[in-house]
Amino acid sequence: MVKFIRLLSLFFLFSIAYLSAQTISVSASTDTSAYKVGDYIRYQIEIKHDKGIVVYLPPVKDSVKTLEFINALPSEKNEVNNIVTERFHYIFSKYDSAKVTIPPLPIGYTEWNSSVKKYINTNPVVITVRTLQVNQQEDIRDVKEPVKFPLNWLLIGLIMLAIIILGLTGFFLYKYYKKKKQQKGITAPEVIIPPHEIALNKLAELENKKLWQNGFVKEFHSEVTQIVREYFEARFNFRALELTSSEIFGVLSFLEEGKSVLSVSEKFFSNADLVKFAKFEPMPRVNEEMMSQAYEIVRSTIPAEKPKTESGTENVQ
Repeated sequence: MVKFIRLLSLFFLFSIAYLSAQTISVSASTDTSAYKVGDYIRYQIEIKHDKGIVVYLPPVKDSVKTLEFINALPSEKNEVNNIVTERFHYIFSKYDSAKVTIPPLPIGYTEWNSSVKKYINTNPVVITVRTLQVNQQEDIRDVKEPVKFPLNWLLIGLIMLAIIILGLTGFFLYKYYKKKKQQKGITAPEVIIPPHEIALNKLAELENKKLWQNGFVKEFHSEVTQIVREYFEARFNFRALELTSSEIFGVLSFLEEGKSVLSVSEKFFSNADLVKFAKFEPMPRVNEEMMSQAYEIVRSTIPAEKPKTESGTENVQ
């Protein structure tokens, strides 16, 4: 028992000695000690510490007042035999000549699970920033004249020949396509199908699908309302596909031709909203009414044809 207690005591003492032997070292450096005004000054902080130490860096940007901060580069970290090496890189600059000392920076750290923060300082770094050397004894020189190259007449001739060939090729291609276009004759005018004809054709196609008769009630209501919304958008030129039902009613109430279908439109979209939002299961009669109302909305808003004169042109009042 005594021997076990001694062994336990020795283990405890070794553990304390190991924990207290946590090491950390820091160093700061620049890539050189002499710079010219405006050069990038690359500043590095290197920290070596045991794996059980957590390091806290100060705000380097605000800590170095003697230089102009440019950027912070990605840091490096590697571990060998439980020794961690961290390197932090920063870029500064200086816009006047001076001998500059980058002051020591306090690096905070904690050991293992301890909450007590300790500090260790980096070494100061001294650099010299110089202006460009100007020899004031020399005369002011003019700007050098452009370098002249001898003309290569063979190259110029080849370039001119290539330009002529390209010009002739372009001319003959233009004549060819122009002649081909004339032979093709006058193209037929684009046939514009009125919105009501498009809507009526789509309603007829939807009716032939027999969606609600085959159990696809929601699909039927979705397609029939889509057809009516597209018709409103093409016929009255407002964004019916993006508006709610109540917003559509508001637009129709302001349109002289839309007022005639305002009442039937309210019934039509109310039934559609019940199926869409209230998960209402309509009776077959409601589905038939929806189709009839859609036809009525389109047919009631077909524009009246303008009377034509004997020459076939429209009679403009």
